[in-house]
Amino acid sequence: MGYVLYQPSMPGRRRWVPCLLLAAWAVLASAPAGAGLGDWLREKLDDERPPPRDYVILINYELGMHCTGFDFSYCCVLPPYNSILAQVVRTERHADRPRLLAADPRDPTVLVDGKRRFRLAYTHEDPAGVPNTYSATKKLDYWGLGYRGGQLPNHEFAHLYVYDPADGGSHPRTTADRKKRHIGLDTPIHINEGPTGQHVGKGYLRYSGREGTVVFTDSPVMENVPIHLTGPGIWEALGLPLTPFNDRFTSLITVQERQVQPFQRAVVTLVDADTGEPVIDSSGQVVRYFGVNPIDIPNCARCHAGPEANGEKYRKYQEEYAFWRGIRGASDWYARLKAAAISILEIHDDRNGTNFLAHWPAGPGSHTRLGRDPVVCQDCHADNIIGRLVSRHVGEMRPEDVRPGAPSLPPPEHLISPLSEAIHKVHLRARPLGDAEGLAGSCQACHPGHRSSRTLQDFPLDEEGRYTYRKGDIRGTRGCFTQRDAHGNPDFGGEDLARPDPLTPVGRYLLLEVMQDDRRGRRGLYCTHCHNLLSRALYRADHLASPFDPEAGRSLRALPLERLAQALGMDLHRLLHFALDPRVPARGPDTRSGVYHVWDRTGQRVADLARIRVDAEGRTLRTPPDEDGDRSLVLLDPDPEAKGGVPLSYDEATHGRDYWLAPGEPHCADCHAPPFVEDLGGANFPIDQPGKYALMRHSRGHRGITCQGCHESTHGLYPVNPAVDVTGYQQAAQLNPDGSHGPVKCQACHRVNAQGVPTRHPDYIARDSVYWKDYGKAVELQHELR
Repeated sequence: MGYVLYQPSMPGRRRWVPCLLLAAWAVLASAPAGAGLGDWLREKLDDERPPPRDYVILINYELGMHCTGFDFSYCCVLPPYNSILAQVVRTERHADRPRLLAADPRDPTVLVDGKRRFRLAYTHEDPAGVPNTYSATKKLDYWGLGYRGGQLPNHEFAHLYVYDPADGGSHPRTTADRKKRHIGLDTPIHINEGPTGQHVGKGYLRYSGREGTVVFTDSPVMENVPIHLTGPGIWEALGLPLTPFNDRFTSLITVQERQVQPFQRAVVTLVDADTGEPVIDSSGQVVRYFGVNPIDIPNCARCHAGPEANGEKYRKYQEEYAFWRGIRGASDWYARLKAAAISILEIHDDRNGTNFLAHWPAGPGSHTRLGRDPVVCQDCHADNIIGRLVSRHVGEMRPEDVRPGAPSLPPPEHLISPLSEAIHKVHLRARPLGDAEGLAGSCQACHPGHRSSRTLQDFPLDEEGRYTYRKGDIRGTRGCFTQRDAHGNPDFGGEDLARPDPLTPVGRYLLLEVMQDDRRGRRGLYCTHCHNLLSRALYRADHLASPFDPEAGRSLRALPLERLAQALGMDLHRLLHFALDPRVPARGPDTRSGVYHVWDRTGQRVADLARIRVDAEGRTLRTPPDEDGDRSLVLLDPDPEAKGGVPLSYDEATHGRDYWLAPGEPHCADCHAPPFVEDLGGANFPIDQPGKYALMRHSRGHRGITCQGCHESTHGLYPVNPAVDVTGYQQAAQLNPDGSHGPVKCQACHRVNAQGVPTRHPDYIARDSVYWKDYGKAVELQHELR
């Protein structure tokens, strides 16, 4: 119309020209400064809504929860290890399509966006904004502890190693021990830093590059086993020694349990690469986001600092408590924690023939009272979660750690069990803690149970270790796992979510028969509904060609429950109540339930890892001896169902078996139908495998965005319950323009229409397509665009 406003041959219309020009000027003048005219007109005509920010930073910690102690002077079950993982998206706010931003190839701390150069400064704070920037001395008794002539932190990760680029880096060309750079030994771990040398409270995230961050370890049959700490294209700060205490913390010896704040904020700020000044985007706000970095303390003291675990037989805990409480003036909780550690060691000595308390009590302080170095569980027990793949045989234990001739000492050839298996078996056998419906209360009783409110109200064990939910539903408690995330949050249905995901028959059963109750309303899932025998069986049966089309390969996941039971060689009742929804007795011992047999693998088939080479007579082949005389099995194919060679099981490849690896962990695909499933595995072998689903923490759902970027981490999946995890609740709201609490919606990065559907991608979402006005279908499409 503008081109015909003024035409000299049409004098009758000339009087409209000033009016139309004036109107056009008024409309154009209302366009925001810096906006393209085309973009602005589309916004008006289509009711198009741009992202509110120029940049979005998606932050998570891959495990969803880390559980550790803060005093390692007596024993260490898990070392301090939290991480910040992030992706940075330049949004569609200024018309260009969104894209993930990477690093300068010459400097992994410099983020590049065109000609602009930034860094990602990180720190920690509690949910109230109080800084949490250090751990040593006051908050964490770790540095300064001696161990075998060195320092404990340098020993914790010494089984992991890397190679210099000259020796192949992440693709090593050698197995020579002298070429391995062991973490902690060759690269000492300094105060307030983790194994990668990054500080817990300050620094810049590093880019993981095209291959991700990989370290190596040794297994019983192979050297140079890769452990993928992060995937490609991740901004990271790894292995940070984070505690649940802010910087106002004064002293360990006077610590109160109400000071534990498990859901810390990992704060990441985009700063100028040269000046370090925070970047302010076109919205006028600093580009600063936070994510959840969960860190909590187990609840051992509830039982082990009292008679429930010790009975009349074990009494050393009483002396230990009296020493710290009466003589040293410690807080009640600190004294109970020290007493619990002594209880655990005393019981272990009695039942396993060890000699850990031979010199206790030996001195007046934490570092001397045990009369020996701290007991590090993974020195004997394999533990995949920290990459320790080798257990000792009893005959290989240090002489000072055993009592020769003790009736409970196993024979020298006995292989010590994986740590996860040992801990779970002994507790489930002794105290399964069945609730009114038989759910195993011991899961919540032992694992982290603190919450953002700093209270343990309705925790299932009282301070004397008595179980209080025998007549209740354990899902009524609140903690890291119960009532926290989308699967356990009873208020899940109140969020503005897209249509429910398509579910497998297993998923539909859990939704309709377990999560919901006509009398009591929504109750959510419990630990044993995911970590169970059926999850492992479904994984073993898979051999997939595509994550989206199980029929293109082989899978049992879409079978009706009756046919699924038949395929697994059991009746329907056993499938439902032993393998899928297992129940335990109210009191121990329990050696028969499906929960117990998740950890007691007697008679069970552990998944195959890969295929290895054999000679013409079927004998396994090994590499020629290296300069140290070591030989490894020869990997033929990481696909355990490939042709040739013979299969090697996880049980043979790692003494840690399949715990915490893809064969032993639950998957989204157990309940959710495609496309709401993980990627195919293989990229993180041996953590996952070709032809099988990868773990959610290693999967990407939309153009390189990690699944955890939009959904948060396992056990903390959006939307979370603010009564448990206020940090995760607030994190989602800062990302979603409408303030909703997750998952992350399209408008965080895209220009969208009134239905929230992206508008600038006609090659995928045309105006006349089914997606244009249906947000749920658009979300489904995004999960297919990988």
